[in-house]
Amino acid sequence: MHTYRNITTGKLWLPLMLGASLVLLAGCDRAGQSTGSAADSSAADSAATGEQTGPDKPLGQVMEFDGYTMRASISRADVLSDTMARQYGIAANPGLALLNLVIQDNNEARQDATVEATVSVQHENLLGQTQVVDMRAVEADGYISYVGTLDASSQRNFQLTINAQPTGTEQPLEMNFTVQLDW
Repeated sequence: MHTYRNITTGKLWLPLMLGASLVLLAGCDRAGQSTGSAADSSAADSAATGEQTGPDKPLGQVMEFDGYTMRASISRADVLSDTMARQYGIAANPGLALLNLVIQDNNEARQDATVEATVSVQHENLLGQTQVVDMRAVEADGYISYVGTLDASSQRNFQLTINAQPTGTEQPLEMNFTVQLDW
């Protein structure tokens, strides 16, 4: 498990992080359903709506809980901007996938209010082997997200289990989903 750490960041980073998170999570609007991959909609439909298509389109999952929303997205690590890659401490690498997790407090007046939490993530591959994903808290100007990487160099299917407990509550949040990377 990884406990919250305060990571000092510059003011320029917040808009970049929030913009990227919003882009990554924009399609995640239904509880417990995956936004899918580029194969879920035709290229013509995606082009007409201005949606990101192809292997650069992030995969996502959203779950609603009593008072919280947990949003997870997975995207290619090699398409991050240089600024974001430095901030996350991730080198541009086509063999890595970036897992970004945001926990929102639905009881806050500000709709995009994120919360501190104790977060743990693990994934199981097709052979049944379980690996822990090292998640790091990234905070700027009152917003917090958790990031980690998946080694996608030799595997494309991941069964993810995400556990989080918002600070100051006894409420455990758990999200399970399978993702198949198509890049």
